[in-house]
Amino acid sequence: MLDPAMRLFAFERRWAGAIARSLVPAGTLGGTTDGLDAGALLADDCVGAPWHSVLLLRMAIWMVWLAPLRRGRLFGGLDEPARVAVLERLLHGPYVVRSALLYFKLTSLSVLLGREPALARIGAYGLR
Repeated sequence: MLDPAMRLFAFERRWAGAIARSLVPAGTLGGTTDGLDAGALLADDCVGAPWHSVLLLRMAIWMVWLAPLRRGRLFGGLDEPARVAVLERLLHGPYVVRSALLYFKLTSLSVLLGREPALARIGAYGLR
């Protein structure tokens, strides 16, 4: 059971959802993920995860959200091309930054694209 202190706060769920949607935008795989709440899915994924995994995910969320701060903005205040540019810059950053962001990316892709409609869309596991 996850320590309640390690659960994502409501604002972190919103932030995580916005970041995840920059990675998997609306219309991906024919819109199979459009109705999904990425932030809620990520928060649910944290419930059964070890504390250190949740800590890394949380670190990635904060890091991405605050990354454009030196330009006087937060991630949520950027348009989509600027959000993608921030993510690309971070993915080319120091090892620790890259690793945290890649973990977030992998988790986001897993919870959004690992659902049956998306898997069926690509013909995985013989689903139709």
